[in-house]
Amino acid sequence: MNLTLNSHSDSQSGFTSIELMIVIAIIGILAAIATISYQTQVRQSQLASIHHELNQFRLPYQILADQGAGVIGYSPTEMNIRAKTNYCQFSVTAPNTGTKTENAVICQIQNLNYVQGETLSLDRNADGVWQCRASAGISNKYLPWACQ
Repeated sequence: MNLTLNSHSDSQSGFTSIELMIVIAIIGILAAIATISYQTQVRQSQLASIHHELNQFRLPYQILADQGAGVIGYSPTEMNIRAKTNYCQFSVTAPNTGTKTENAVICQIQNLNYVQGETLSLDRNADGVWQCRASAGISNKYLPWACQ
């Protein structure tokens, strides 16, 4: 009687623990890269939002500046703009006649731990051209292109 059993080869199929560890390490590295990239994108969008809020001051500021000496004060309230938003506490400086007005509009940043207490501001040149400026504590990689 010749019994033949279905025999399988001695090799086993599946993954070794080394292979599984390599796959898990690769997934971990990719997750870390994705998280850092996501955080950078969030920070860039938050500072872009602040820049947008600052730009809302440009037209009302220009209107007050064009009125000249009759304007007694410059403030967000006089411009019908909120003095405080989720990310900013705004302050406004009266224009310097015939010269550049540095920090014409300033956003004191709040509620963002990575730039808490820093500022993003708009300078107004004598010819009415505006420039964005950031304090030194804000990394250029987060700033809108207009502020770099």
